Amino acid sequence: MLEGVYRFWFFFPVLVVLLPFGGGLLARLMTQAANPLRDYSLTPMVSVLLPVYNEGRHVLDTIESILACDWPAERLEIVAVDDRSGDDSWHWLQVAATRWPALRIHRNEVNSGKHVSLSRALGWSRGDILICIDSDCIFDRRVIRELVACFADPKVGAVGGNIGITNVNENVLTMGQAMVYYMSFQFGKMLQNLSGHLFCISGCLFAVRRPLFEQVEHEIKSRSWFGLGVRDGEDRYMTHAIMMRGWKTILNPHASCWTAAPARLSQFFSQQVRWRRSGLRDLFWTWRRMPQHIQIIGMLPLLTALVPETFTAVWAFLLMADIVSTGIAEATRTLLAAMMTFSGLFVVAALVYNLTCDRLAPGSVKIKTPVLAVVAGAWFFVDALLITLVALLTFDVGVWGTREKTTAAGTTEPQA
Repeated sequence: MLEGVYRFWFFFPVLVVLLPFGGGLLARLMTQAANPLRDYSLTPMVSVLLPVYNEGRHVLDTIESILACDWPAERLEIVAVDDRSGDDSWHWLQVAATRWPALRIHRNEVNSGKHVSLSRALGWSRGDILICIDSDCIFDRRVIRELVACFADPKVGAVGGNIGITNVNENVLTMGQAMVYYMSFQFGKMLQNLSGHLFCISGCLFAVRRPLFEQVEHEIKSRSWFGLGVRDGEDRYMTHAIMMRGWKTILNPHASCWTAAPARLSQFFSQQVRWRRSGLRDLFWTWRRMPQHIQIIGMLPLLTALVPETFTAVWAFLLMADIVSTGIAEATRTLLAAMMTFSGLFVVAALVYNLTCDRLAPGSVKIKTPVLAVVAGAWFFVDALLITLVALLTFDVGVWGTREKTTAAGTTEPQA
């Protein structure tokens, strides 16, 4: 019996993939989870809040894609805040401001972080609906209309969308990320979408009612972890804070934007560690306030997020204990079998991606060589062992994640 328990923990990542994604697929096929209530006649004033850090000339493409959306020009504004970029981002924002009257630009006095930049953009905005984004996002033409239409449900407080990858075939790393993004936004989040309790809306595309953002703004800025200020994970925290106020948080998979995935291992690892820190803080916060969560959210929606997150947090430690118990040789054989099974799921995911992306997320770039997903799966399996441990040891670190730049002297510039 104990041997079976040991083997279970080796294969735990396989279950983490199969259960939410398989359940989400069934929810999508058998329910209206992917089709929340929408009213396309709604045309409130919309403010896109654009925090900018080390984005360079690409910020022009982002702004242009926003202004090209199917949305009345007089009901749209963009408020961009440069967080003291170390490159020429501020110059390109100035160029954009002379080109597009709907854009207003500001610059932080010192590098302060994305959450502070969003807060300041809020103060300069006029919209009833706020869309918080990343500065490298490219909007689909209908994304604003799809997001805003979901606020027809008076109980919806915040809405997210589908995040697609532009550089899918740059290397195996970006291919793996493209599949994970797609499977997560199109299937994995559908179980939470059923109940209207999405635990994390991506900061790439986060639409929220203005009064709610104003309510949680100070709470987001004043976050701390055992006295240490928190400068990352504002999207997950804001989603959770809105949900705990009794509002629905949902995803509309028909609202799409596009971003480039980290192509270098160092960038990818930094991003994943930052996301895991955010997830662990959220997990500990949930456990600490369990009675309130049960009362407001309910047990079943809570379990869809709490169970996989909890076991993911302790998986690395349980796996090390199992290796000690079973011995190195036996553990290695079991670990390799689990890794290959996990890699096989990535190949299946690649095929599902290629077969369905044109219909579910028009504009997606197909994977050229799905068989290479085996390599991506193996890396993601190993990566999961390291990220939790690193995240637990680096809660005092806060960075923009994939936009760090190194000076000529070899030191890292101040980051958010």
